[in-house]
Order: sequence, then C-alpha cells, then structure tokens
Amino acid sequence: MNNTKLKKLERKLENGETIEFEYNGLFYEIFESVTSEGYIVNVYSSDEKDEDNYYLEENEIDGGLCTGNARDAIYFMIGEER
Repeated sequence: MNNTKLKKLERKLENGETIEFEYNGLFYEIFESVTSEGYIVNVYSSDEKDEDNYYLEENEIDGGLCTGNARDAIYFMIGEER
C-alpha cells in the first residue's frame, strides 16, 4: 500500500470514521471499537452489502481487535511490513 493512501486512511480512522478499502482481492472494514481500546478490523471476500449498506456477515472471512494505533489497524490483517 502506498504511503499517501496509508496516511489518508490513517487520518480518517483517527477522526473516528470507518474506513473501507480493497486490497489483494479482499475487502477491509476498520472502525474504532466502542467497547475496547483499539480498532475492529473485518475482512470480507465480497463487497456485497445489505439494504442498510453493511457488509454481509456470510462473506466475512476474518476479523479481530487491534489494540495498536490507526496505522497498526490498517496493517493488522493485510500482513505487510510497515
């Protein structure tokens, strides 16, 4: 992921926004956790959404809580070195 895109996504997360992006054929959704300190990271096999614009649970292939900072959350599931 290029540094410009990373910084843009990082700023959005730090401002409390949910970010969504495609990377290597998978779809990522990251948002601040309301119950724990950190970010929720969900990975989907498809960008298909329901009538309320939420990703379909049946397409979720991985997910978890990242207790690091916004940049850590972005790299949490894509597995790239920073």
